[in-house]
Order: sequence, then structure tokens, then C-alpha cells
Amino acid sequence: MCGVLGLIYASDDRVLENDSAEILKEGLRNLRFRGPDGSGISRNELSNFKVCLAHSRLSVVDISELGSQPMSYGNFEITYNGEIYNFLELRSELKNLGYVFNGTSDTEVIIKSWDAWGMDCVNRFNGMFAFALLDKISQRLWLVRDRFGVKPLFYGVVGQNKLMFSSSASFIGEFLNSKVNLRYCSRAIRYKVFETEACESPFEEVRSVKPGSVVQIDLNSQSLCFTENIWYDLSAAVEFKKKELENKSASSIQEECLSLFTSAVKMRLRTDVPLAVSLSGGLDSSSIAAITTNDIEGLAGFSFGHPDNITTEGPTVDRFAKSKAIRANYIWPSYDEIEINEMVNQVLAAQEAPFGGLSVMAQHQVYKAVADSGFKVLLGGQGGDEIFAGYRKFFIVAIREALVEKNVNNSIDFFFSLVRLLLAEIGFMGTYVTALKRYTSPDYKNNLLNLESESFNLWGTREGGVSGRQMEDIKKFSIPTLLRFEDRNSMGNGVESRLPFMDYRLVEFGLAISANVKIKSGYGKWILRDIMKGRVPDFIRLERKKRGFDVTKNWINEGVGNSLRDIIFSKREVLEEYLIPGIDLERSLSNKAMESNRLVLDEALMLAWLANPYLRN
Repeated sequence: MCGVLGLIYASDDRVLENDSAEILKEGLRNLRFRGPDGSGISRNELSNFKVCLAHSRLSVVDISELGSQPMSYGNFEITYNGEIYNFLELRSELKNLGYVFNGTSDTEVIIKSWDAWGMDCVNRFNGMFAFALLDKISQRLWLVRDRFGVKPLFYGVVGQNKLMFSSSASFIGEFLNSKVNLRYCSRAIRYKVFETEACESPFEEVRSVKPGSVVQIDLNSQSLCFTENIWYDLSAAVEFKKKELENKSASSIQEECLSLFTSAVKMRLRTDVPLAVSLSGGLDSSSIAAITTNDIEGLAGFSFGHPDNITTEGPTVDRFAKSKAIRANYIWPSYDEIEINEMVNQVLAAQEAPFGGLSVMAQHQVYKAVADSGFKVLLGGQGGDEIFAGYRKFFIVAIREALVEKNVNNSIDFFFSLVRLLLAEIGFMGTYVTALKRYTSPDYKNNLLNLESESFNLWGTREGGVSGRQMEDIKKFSIPTLLRFEDRNSMGNGVESRLPFMDYRLVEFGLAISANVKIKSGYGKWILRDIMKGRVPDFIRLERKKRGFDVTKNWINEGVGNSLRDIIFSKREVLEEYLIPGIDLERSLSNKAMESNRLVLDEALMLAWLANPYLRN
């Protein structure tokens, strides 16, 4: 897990030739938090262009110098961020083809896989990855991103013969003197959809390599020539999986689910450094922890909460951890105002983009505690709700799908499942009503920001059904945003986050199985609950209430409010263009306003980012 950086410019560009060393040095300094264990730079002179590749390393697999980057093999050179979890199997295949390995890193497996199978090798990779690979003979460079965009990769172009790519959008944005992307900001505030499958970023001139895509850059002529190809099609993969499952019995589908889930977890235990798990007190993280305890004795877990505070998930985590002999670590910090201010600025810098809610700050503090405890890898439960229909909205979509199909039995079953869920969660109704505004308020108005968003249909199309709506969450409405929060918070603390539920085999399986396998008896994620029987205690496995990432600390009054106001008022003139004309900012940004209306807090966080969009660690 690392930071990648590259600079391409014309061979006769004397200005960049003179400045390139300082640019790369500064770029690596800004990526240091992603890779604190080492760095490297290579320079390649082609016919018309000079290509500089740089890398900031977090050593996780093969921590020796043999895993250092940029790495070369024959006419290829690579700078890479991520993990290929099935690298041992691929390494064995390559050895059978006659390849010899110097070290044990997955980086060496990638570059030799490309040599053996060409660009098609990416279809063999099970993992999260973003890399740039240069072929010095054909004089082409490829920017490649994993299936779901777990790892970031951005690029910006100047004219026809200058390009920078990086793990950091803000570094490229500052290099290009790019304007803020207000379309991105307005959508984020209106729908809480910060990232999508599109090639955009928080900056107008900075593009993102799309998930499951490759951007080929031809360097043979005087101008850079770009070709973009989609190498992974989730829709096609799910349709193929549906056909494969068509005639399978319920028991064999359960067996396959357990087999895939176990494999996804166990592959992510391959590391040469200490590993721990995230514990939220929910089904997803508990399922991962339960499988992991079979392989790691004395497993450590990390949870945001306190074991004696019933308003947090701590008591549930404590009970579960004791049942599995997991060493639980609890993050429930008390800060003074100086420490709160430091936290706010650290998270703004780590995210390098706007974010919403205090839960992102809490997540950052969990990763900080993980790093402070000496762990470099943390397994998390991100993706479980999306692939197994755990969110409440999927119940409504399931009812709609059954009605469209005129399936009376399913309509009744899904309706009563929704009723049972809502009765179990009646104490959370206020939160749900607020969240529902994203879906049902066509006349939505911001409180502070003078931004208007395009319209999104968050319910999805009637034709798509539950599987189609899940796919939209994975590609657009949910997963891209959550992955960005996770990646920036984990890497901002030099920790690699591994997500078993984002294993592409499990994602395809979860979307391919029918809705009544996922939603049943008032539960979402029913198949996961079923296969975890006897593995996860029933007080978690059969709990209907969904807490989410609880942040019940009074952070706004303890200092977050003051920190945000200090940032915003210090840049009031800069921010004026984004504000509703005539807004009483002092009254609108009071602690009371931020506490009583989460939307005001989200807008305040957006303003804090707009005050300094190039802020980085």
C-alpha cells in the first residue's frame, strides 16, 4: 500500500526539465503519509518524452529492498499502490511458465504477469490496485485501476505534451492551478454522494481513472495520445453469475457463499506485518473477525466506543470480543479544544476532499489508534450492506420489484419484513426521516451554500430491481464515497485497509442471488446471517437494529464548532462566492445550528474544505 506519482513532459521542455526534480520531491513529500517506509524515483528518456515515475512505500508484503519501487523488469517499469491478494497463486503460474523471482512481493508478480499475459493479466488479479506501467520499447504507459476503485489514481494534462498522475488529486490540482469542481461539491451536499464511477475529482482539471478501467497513453508522437478502455463490466459479470446459479439448490448457494466469504477473508490475511480487525458490533465486522480468529491467535480488534458506555457499540463489542478471545482496543477519546482543532485539520488534510459528518473524523481516530498500536493492516467490513442488501431502502426496492413482477407472495413477505424492521428500529425514526430527504425532496435547499445540484434518482429504476439498485450503490451512490473516506483515513495514518466484502467474486455472487435470499423475516443480509450461525453470536447475528458508525461524543460543543468557524471566518472573503447572498453566517454556524441539523454541519465541513482545497498532510 503506497503512493504513486508520475510526470511526463516533452524531451525539449527545458522548464520542466529544470523543475522536475523539485516537483517530484515535493510530490513524494506529500505522499509520505501513504508510504512512510521508503521512496524512489526513476527517469526514462524516450524518443519524444521524458517519463518520471515515483513511489512512496508502505511495506506490507516483502518488506525487504527487493519490494522497492519503481520496479523494472525487461522493458517494463511500474509504480504501484495496492495489494494483489492472490499473488501466491499467480506467482506459481508464472513459475510454471519459466519466470524466476528475486523477491516475494506482489509488485514483482504484477510486472511479470504483464510480461506474460499483456493487459489481460488484470482480469486475473484479485485485489485492490492502482498502478502506472511503462513499456519503454512500445513507448506506451498505462494507468490502471481496480474493479471498484478501492485505490485512487488521478491525472491532469497540460496542453498536448505534459501530464502528471498521482494518488493525490489535490497535488495535481495545485500543480495545474485548477479550480474547484462545483458540480462535485453541489452533488455531495445535496445527496451525500461525494464520489461516483465517473472520471471526475474535486478539481475541474483533474481526472480520475474510472474503476475497472485503463487509460493508455501513447508516447510515440509529439503529442500525448489517450485511449480509455473498460476492462471490468460488473453488469455482465453479474448476469453470467446469475446463469451459473440458476439451477443450484438453496443449500448449495449457502455453501458457495460461505466458501467465497471464507476465501475472501483468508486471502486478506497474507501479510508480513502485524494485522488487526475492525469491530463495530455489527454483523459484517463480526463475521470477518469470527473467520479470522481461526487463523490468528490473540487477534486484536479496534472499536470506536467504550465497553461501559451503553450509548456506544462498546458493550456489544466487549461481549463479542470476550466470546472469541479477541483483544479489543476501544477508542473513546476526551479532547481539549487544542486537540479537537488538531483533529479537524488532520482529517481535512488526510481526506484531500470535502466530507460529511463526524463519523469520518471518528474513523480517522480509529486508524490513528491502529497505527499507534503498531499495526499496519486492518480488516474492515465495508461493502457488506451493499452486496447483501443490508440497508433499509433495499426492503422498499424489493417490494417494488415484487409488485412489478406481480409476485404476490414476495410482495407480502417483503412488506412484513419492512414492518418488522421498522418496529425494531422505531427509536431511530428521526434519523431516518432526515436521511430520507435525500430521496424524496425535489425542492431541497441548502442552508448556507449557494450551490444547485443536478437531480439524482436514488431509488433506482423500477426495472432494475434489488440487484440493479445494489449495483448502483456499488458503482455510484455509496461504495465510491465510502471507499474514499476509508482509503484517505487509513493511508493518512500509514495503515492498509483490507475489505473482504469487496472481493469481486463475493460482490458478483451477492448481486446475482435473488432478493428473497437476502431479505427475509425482517432482516437484510439474511444469507450472511444464515451462514454465520454458530460462528457469530445470536445477539449480533439476529440483531435487526442498524447503528451505523456511532459518534455520540459532544465534539461540536467541545471544539469542532469553534474550529470550523475559525477556518471559515478566516477565509470569509474567499468563501463569499459560495455562500447564499445575505446569509447571516454567524447565526447559521452556531453550535446549536450544527447540532440540531446535520445538514448544516455538512455544509460547514464543505466550507472548511473550500477555504483551503489544497490542504494536505
